[in-house]
Amino acid sequence: MALYRYINALSLDVVLGAVISSLFFAKLFKVSLPAIILVTLALAVWTIYTMDHLWDASRSQNPVKTFRHHFHKNNSIVLSVLVVLGIVVGVVMLCYLPTVTRGWGIGLTLVVAGYFIIMGFQQKSLYHKEIIVALVYTCGILVGPYSLYQGVITIPLMLVTIQFIVLAFSNLLVFSYFEMEIDHSQNFGSLARSIGKSRARTLAMVLLILILLTATVCWLTWSDQDAIKNSQWIIILMAFSLMAIFKWPEFFRNYDLYRFLGDGIFFIPVMVL
Repeated sequence: MALYRYINALSLDVVLGAVISSLFFAKLFKVSLPAIILVTLALAVWTIYTMDHLWDASRSQNPVKTFRHHFHKNNSIVLSVLVVLGIVVGVVMLCYLPTVTRGWGIGLTLVVAGYFIIMGFQQKSLYHKEIIVALVYTCGILVGPYSLYQGVITIPLMLVTIQFIVLAFSNLLVFSYFEMEIDHSQNFGSLARSIGKSRARTLAMVLLILILLTATVCWLTWSDQDAIKNSQWIIILMAFSLMAIFKWPEFFRNYDLYRFLGDGIFFIPVMVL
């Protein structure tokens, strides 16, 4: 568990989950992802998450209460240097991506840059940060598969995409739910702080139930398509995992297990790779 805390603090589990999820969509779209796309995705996810954690750690005025922010605050110089190197290497790697993927990648890079610029003019974190991060995270996962896919985006493919976005958002709601008191003490914005802990839990549960319902309908409607059926089993497992965290919050609060399982749901798609 001690080792995992460092892995989680460095967002390495998030990086691995993003790569696995991108491979999951690549198989669903029946495209082959070049290694350069996966490496660029991994580097981009790590750089963005580390920049975000460094930003939060730098604005902490009260004693830092989470291991992740404490780690980034104590190692800010080294991590900042690595982030700069990551940005430089990432820009170079963009030049070697497939042409169509490069265009998508540049567009997403500009969106992320805009996000951090806006954050720089804010006195505190945006309360709807979870929505933005969920969209950017999912778009990063989809850049490769969507850009290389040459067919028509069918309804089931679009549904899986939407389900994944909602799962990413619900995952972030889990974190803001469990860390609302910490966010309050550090004056960090979060959706849970904005709407209240009870409403945040209710919103997450409603979204997860909707995912389960759409997954069931999708599974029954396109039962003749094995790829779609398999994707829905994965979506169902991911949704149930997040629901379990809300069902037994006191258990998952121990040793930050909610983070272990919350980030771990993006490993589940490896089952169909």
